[in-house]
Amino acid sequence: MSSSLKSIKPILRDLLAEGLFISSISKPSRCANNKLTIVTFHRVLPEELRQKYPYPGICVTPEELRWFCNFFNQFFTVGSLTYLHHRLMNGEHPEKPYLAITFDDGQLDNLQYGLPVLDEFNFKATFYIPARNVDEANILWHDRIGYCTLNAKNSGSEAMKKVLILAEAYGVPSKVTDSFESHIIQHSKKIAPEKRTEFIENLENILKVTTPAWGRLMTWSEIRQIHQQGHEIGSHSMTHALMPQCVDQDLKYEIVESRKRLESELNADITSFCYPNGDYDERAIETVLQAGYRNAVTTKWGKNKPNQPQFQLDRCDINTFNNWNRKQELSVARFAFRLSGLQPGL
Repeated sequence: MSSSLKSIKPILRDLLAEGLFISSISKPSRCANNKLTIVTFHRVLPEELRQKYPYPGICVTPEELRWFCNFFNQFFTVGSLTYLHHRLMNGEHPEKPYLAITFDDGQLDNLQYGLPVLDEFNFKATFYIPARNVDEANILWHDRIGYCTLNAKNSGSEAMKKVLILAEAYGVPSKVTDSFESHIIQHSKKIAPEKRTEFIENLENILKVTTPAWGRLMTWSEIRQIHQQGHEIGSHSMTHALMPQCVDQDLKYEIVESRKRLESELNADITSFCYPNGDYDERAIETVLQAGYRNAVTTKWGKNKPNQPQFQLDRCDINTFNNWNRKQELSVARFAFRLSGLQPGL
């Protein structure tokens, strides 16, 4: 792509987004009518901490979350997933279309920085919890890899070389075709679960990496606090395992036992499941059904009509940087364009 075309592309994109919004073509009242939009957040961190987190694309700052919530409040009927999904399935049609807010992974920052913003709008959300990780106070495996790769990158070429040599022993190609962090994490997903755990432990030992205090998961007491305030708690499996990689026995453990564990801690019915990494197969769907859940969410981008399979609900992952206009500011027209599904590339 020529430099002149690169420079004009953001301008054209913004003009298109603004035109579609002004003409109401991309507005939720038109694009999301009689559908359930489910948005996904992961981490809510102040900017200074986002810069220290290995995956800034899945972080929003409290200020950005407030901006998104203001958009939701203006254009949607907002609530937790199971509640709104039930209303959609019952044929209820509010004046503004449904939007469910979900948070994956059970991070402490969801409570510290996310909950106060939700409270400002009186929004209820759904929080997906990896039960065994909470039991053991262990951060998720992809975060452990992320902190290692970030540490290596900040330490210089020799540390990065050590990571690549170790990774190659576990089947990760030594030639980096993407960013260093993305290369390691994406190929690590293909490693068998037991070997991946071994790989991570070796990485941490080589690099002497520890988790920052702000990077931990919530405790059960903190999760109960969120639940007692009217938010929905759902299962994100026991260990954030990738469902298609699990043998049948492990699949039941991840799906069935996580529900039991959450119900035991919360003394409440757990009805929603979130497939880690959005990965699932027919066995996972059947196991979720047999376990007694009422719905399950994926990471496939899209909105949900009433006839959407209840254990394959689509979601819209929220990335601040994807919703910037050419001035690097969050834009109502750009965000509406992206949520509409009209934007190419989604």
